[in-house]
Amino acid sequence: MPPAVTDSLDIWAVDSQIGADGSVSVDFLLPTGIYINLDVPRDATISHIKQLLWKQAHSYPLFHLLMEIDSYMFSCVNQTAVHEELEDETRRLCDVRPFLPVLKLVTRNCDPGEKLDSKIGVLIGKG
Repeated sequence: MPPAVTDSLDIWAVDSQIGADGSVSVDFLLPTGIYINLDVPRDATISHIKQLLWKQAHSYPLFHLLMEIDSYMFSCVNQTAVHEELEDETRRLCDVRPFLPVLKLVTRNCDPGEKLDSKIGVLIGKG
């Protein structure tokens, strides 16, 4: 059996052919309809990427229409063609592995604390 070969075009692979600085060009779609392209570190956390995007978005039109940063989360289409909302912001971008380097900023449905409370309730058998 031949040895496993990684796809040279897979930017999320450890031995990919990305720039020497380890950054990836990612397209961001804001809820205001603004499109921003940023070079972000391949192994940066989602929270760090959101901070970088927020600093950049500050200089774009319609920024004043956005709510506070914690009201949003990213969503993307992953390698298995599933729409995924990235609630856990401690994950790294290279672990999320979006199909294309495109992240959409979407409004959170509820407070993260409320979601945690409901998960805990389900775990302990509370209705």
